[in-house]
Amino acid sequence: MSNHVAHKTIAITAGDPDGIGYDLCALLFKKKIEFKAKIFGNQELIYNRSKLLGLNINKNHANIEIININSTVHKDLVLNSINMAVDSCNKKESNALVTLPVNKNKLSTQSKKFSGHTEYLEEIFENKYPTMMTFVSSDRSVVALNSMHLSLKEAIKKVKKKEIIKKIIILNNCLKKQLKIKHPKILITGLNPHAGENNLFGDEEKLHISPAVEELRNNYHITIDGPIPGDTAYLKNNRDNYDCIYYMYHDQALSAFKSVHFDTGVNLTLGLPIIRTSVDHGTAEDIVGLKVKISTKSFLNAINLALKLS
Repeated sequence: MSNHVAHKTIAITAGDPDGIGYDLCALLFKKKIEFKAKIFGNQELIYNRSKLLGLNINKNHANIEIININSTVHKDLVLNSINMAVDSCNKKESNALVTLPVNKNKLSTQSKKFSGHTEYLEEIFENKYPTMMTFVSSDRSVVALNSMHLSLKEAIKKVKKKEIIKKIIILNNCLKKQLKIKHPKILITGLNPHAGENNLFGDEEKLHISPAVEELRNNYHITIDGPIPGDTAYLKNNRDNYDCIYYMYHDQALSAFKSVHFDTGVNLTLGLPIIRTSVDHGTAEDIVGLKVKISTKSFLNAINLALKLS
């Protein structure tokens, strides 16, 4: 690892106290790392989780610091960890943010729904930055989403020409600036089966997606092809020939992506004023404390990508 990376600090949110985020934080103590890690979470819980995993961790690890959040209230603990980690990035005390998974139901109330980290980060930054959820594999295969955590009914409403154009412009700029791809090639999917098959299964392709592609090519000089059927978009030939595959909704993208990269993929939020990556899995409460069943691959990939991008 270069000296440049060795001087970087990554802010890590420990995630849901009932999930494997705390296991992953404990397991990080057993890894040989040269960067600095600031873990935002409950210190006692991390140490207790390490005992459950059968780990004898060095509480005075040279490169890991636990920023203790002394709260036993679930929601306060989780949200404070995110708020404090973001603040660390804003103050330039940390170079990037890595978030571990949370349980959306436990953070939601009748009056306010917690849709996910990406949406919460938008709120923190007062929606001044149009964000986009993307997922990156270890071989730098990238998928991007036209909509985030929405019902399918609501996601379909987002398939509009203006919306697609706006987001593809953001995506193209971020691929250039953050992922250092000089001339990004983007492949876009249709919404409907067989990309509508000449309006047989729907007309969103004709009314919105194809016109958006034409305008992006002609007016913004973005290299983009499609729309193509979503069910074949993630074939290896497309992954090899395009820098990013742009899908119309969450599960259309992630059903394909996770089937190939379930325990290695990384969530990267584009458009924020800070670098934010995350693991590509949930809280996995059923395997807490089961060391042999917990994979650190996605977590370590999220950290490595954050280090590279920062």
